[in-house]
Amino acid sequence: MKKKKSNLPDQDYRYLFENASDAIWVQDLEGRILYANRAAERLTGYEPETLISKDVLKFLPDAHSHDIAREVRRRLLAGEEFHQPYEQRIVRRDGTVAIWRMATSLVVSEGDIKGFQHIARDVTAERQLQDNMRYYVQEVIRAQEDERKRVARELHDEVSPSLLLLIQRIDAIVSNSRLKLSDGMKQKMEDLRVQTVEALESTRRIAQDLRPRILDDLGLIPALEWMADNLIKKQGIEARVMVKGQEQALSSEVQLLLFRIVQEAPNNIRKHSEASQVEITVTYGVEKTVVSIADNGKGFSLPQRVSDLAAMGKLGLAGMQERAQLIGGHISLKSDPGHGTVVTIEVPNQGNLCEMPSAARELESRLRH
Repeated sequence: MKKKKSNLPDQDYRYLFENASDAIWVQDLEGRILYANRAAERLTGYEPETLISKDVLKFLPDAHSHDIAREVRRRLLAGEEFHQPYEQRIVRRDGTVAIWRMATSLVVSEGDIKGFQHIARDVTAERQLQDNMRYYVQEVIRAQEDERKRVARELHDEVSPSLLLLIQRIDAIVSNSRLKLSDGMKQKMEDLRVQTVEALESTRRIAQDLRPRILDDLGLIPALEWMADNLIKKQGIEARVMVKGQEQALSSEVQLLLFRIVQEAPNNIRKHSEASQVEITVTYGVEKTVVSIADNGKGFSLPQRVSDLAAMGKLGLAGMQERAQLIGGHISLKSDPGHGTVVTIEVPNQGNLCEMPSAARELESRLRH
């Protein structure tokens, strides 16, 4: 086992190696295991003695896992940097497949590369929990959106036509000369008509807000641009959407949640901010997608923690934070009284893309983890 020069005696190194909570093993350049500790026994199901001389490739269950092992080896030998720890699938002695979070380094002796040292931790249960949580969150989101769709459809198909019919009947009554309505009655009918028109417009707006069809049909960016147009037309707020980077194929659930988060920002602006300008910026990166909403409103004093927003009555911002967490993201706030507010949402791309990862993308993804 390679170790740095130190005053620690060899038996102390041996004790640390044998009793480490993480699995540690050393292989030579041909892939044969030279050393393994007790934690490696627990993770693999093999006794340390039986691990010695085994070929590490025998523990890899599929072609992707072999690709990862080859790529890690290539990058280490070439001196290229890459993100560690990375994830690797491993076959246990009982045939089950585990997911390990690993870090690998070169073993160098007297200037020569002799092999590789691995440190690993089993994260199978953690990954399964994350997958289960993601599944249930997606189910809850789907159920919420199905209900929103249903309510929006009923508002559009049943309530709106009834209000429109009521307006037409009011017009027919007012325009019917045979009824000989008094001026006072005509004014009351006109007031009733105005109220009914306002109710119809509100019903259409609520139905559109519940589930804008443009999000389903065209995706996140057109939906945000539609939202910005509404801010301009309906509230007189100067708004624009900027897109940076190459657009990522985010899953429909992630696009929906991002839209809902951004949708809450104009609500806050309308109720509290008194802003005249809003800029929505979507920045697509390799590892994450960042959405920021900046306004020139009156701002406010920030709490020490985002979790304190609910206690301050900033329920909209607290809801944005909760939605961001559902997709593994988080929000950050910048605000100061008199100097506007910037809300930034950062969401990792990993696990949030709709397409199945290609072999190369999966390889890079695991090495970046």
